[in-house]
Amino acid sequence: MKKSIYLVLFLCFIAPHSFAQFPKTVDSLRVFLKTHIQDTTYILGLSEYTFQSIQQGAYATADSGITALESLSKKLNYGTGFYRAMNSRGFLAYSKQKYNEALSYFIKCKEVIEKYKLPKKTYQNALNNISVAYGALGDREQATKYAMELIDFQEKNNIRPYKSSPYDRIANNLQHYKKYDEAMKYYQKALQIEKENNNKIYIAIAENSIGNLYEMLKKPKEAINCFLRGLKMAEEADYALLQTDFLTNLGRIYFSQNDFVKAESYLKKSEKMIKELDATASLKIVYHNLGDLYSKQNKNVLAEKYYLKSLELAKELKDIYMLYSINENISAFYADTKNYQKAYEHKLAAEIAKDSTFKVETANNTEELQTKYETKQKEQEIALLNEKNAKASLQNKGIIIGSFLLLLLIGVFTIFVLNRNKLRRLQEAEKLRNRIASDLHDEIGSTLSSILLISGMAKNQTSVVTNDKNNKMFTKIHSDSQHVLESVDEIIWSVNPVNDSLQGILLRLREFAFPLAESKNIAFDFKIDEGIESLSLPMEIRRNLYLIIKEAINNLIKYSDATQASVHFIKNKKDLSITVKDNGMGFDTLLNTSRNGLKNMKLRAAEIGAKIDISSSSTAGSSITLNFSIT
Repeated sequence: MKKSIYLVLFLCFIAPHSFAQFPKTVDSLRVFLKTHIQDTTYILGLSEYTFQSIQQGAYATADSGITALESLSKKLNYGTGFYRAMNSRGFLAYSKQKYNEALSYFIKCKEVIEKYKLPKKTYQNALNNISVAYGALGDREQATKYAMELIDFQEKNNIRPYKSSPYDRIANNLQHYKKYDEAMKYYQKALQIEKENNNKIYIAIAENSIGNLYEMLKKPKEAINCFLRGLKMAEEADYALLQTDFLTNLGRIYFSQNDFVKAESYLKKSEKMIKELDATASLKIVYHNLGDLYSKQNKNVLAEKYYLKSLELAKELKDIYMLYSINENISAFYADTKNYQKAYEHKLAAEIAKDSTFKVETANNTEELQTKYETKQKEQEIALLNEKNAKASLQNKGIIIGSFLLLLLIGVFTIFVLNRNKLRRLQEAEKLRNRIASDLHDEIGSTLSSILLISGMAKNQTSVVTNDKNNKMFTKIHSDSQHVLESVDEIIWSVNPVNDSLQGILLRLREFAFPLAESKNIAFDFKIDEGIESLSLPMEIRRNLYLIIKEAINNLIKYSDATQASVHFIKNKKDLSITVKDNGMGFDTLLNTSRNGLKNMKLRAAEIGAKIDISSSSTAGSSITLNFSIT
């Protein structure tokens, strides 16, 4: 099921209570505005009224209130009023999920602050909202830039209470780079800040972040507890839009636990509330989740209905990422229900959407920005330490430490210069391998998948009219496409840097060998010496090693008529030995060399500087041993 959009991301709306005391409910605020004179205090009360109206989804009321706020602020030339009007416009646009529009208003807020020289607390809020808006637009680089600026600004000026959103932003980036333990620490820090502030809305948001991370870590019970606590906070704060996020999350996670009754209950409640709020972006997510839910239960009519609703909204919002995802799901759904024509149409639509996503890629300099921030913090700490040392007049010790640090820096710099080019070449090679693997998977893999789908549909159609010749032809196309797709998959696997360890080879060989051996009633055994799985091999050696062993396994399963077989990985100091052995009927190694792949095995062994020994007899079975150095 699809994750809910992060609907409310720590937007800041300065509470006017720091200037004057106001009623806390919308009704009492309405009475206050009818009885109070229209001065600057009135503007602050009107600002609070519009904020609460937006929270409750009363967007028309909020819009008219903002218009009055703008008019009166202009009349009184009140800078704080101008800021609040602009901030309210941004908050309203964000609540309607018009993130570009919200960002433009938040940037204008920054300009108003600078023009009227408003307090630092106001500037803190503006930085926060700009970062949040960039995050909602998917611009990770700009969102992180403003988050880092906000952390530096509020800590440097000691502006209390701290905003927790920049810590949440850093946690989100760490999570993106799969640094989950570090991400959890930042999320917990954000939660602690909001608990100290006793802000129910932001406590709920922090719980949502932690719940999503627990879900990613396959800890559903912990995730559910976070979502339920967050939902309670959102209900107590009377924030409807935030409540829908938790309801969708709970529906999704109960679906993953196969509790379809609870999943449907939460998702339908979320659907109802989102419709009332007219939050289209969230509605398409709920529709998609409901499509998945009903598809899993084989309620195909309902599944198709909600899938198509989600697709319609994705088109309306021009959400190319969602268009790709939903068309892929619908294609799979129609293929499962044997509607190959529609399956193919949506497969093509998914490919078109996927091509469009490449045009909107943005640079992710998050780690670089985070490093700059941490470096700056360390520089400040060093400066403070030097100041204390100077006051203590520890001149001699300072000279010694300084000399040592200078020598250390010279050594580090020398090592850096010597290794920089080598490191750059390694990084460029790894990036190239990642890109090649990605392009092969996205371009060739998807095309072959389409060919498989088309040929399967064509074969099905020709069988209906009993055209044997055409049916054989499409059967041949389908079979060849499947073979080529498997070959491309092996190439992608060998190129991808994440598979550089021997563990990757072992897992893939097991996946290949065990199903085939089981089909032939062969007892197959893998024996691996300790410490072998962690060994890392260059791409070319890994690829040839895998293909040699795969060919050996394939031959014994096809031709040996064996009942037992084994693969044994042995490590002897700096050498590695792999033996593939069976108890079959054996073969003549000379007669079969040009026909059964033994020649190719020898050529591949020579390419990686390995020695291969092949022995076989009708009484002792066959044995193929590969030896090579791992230095």
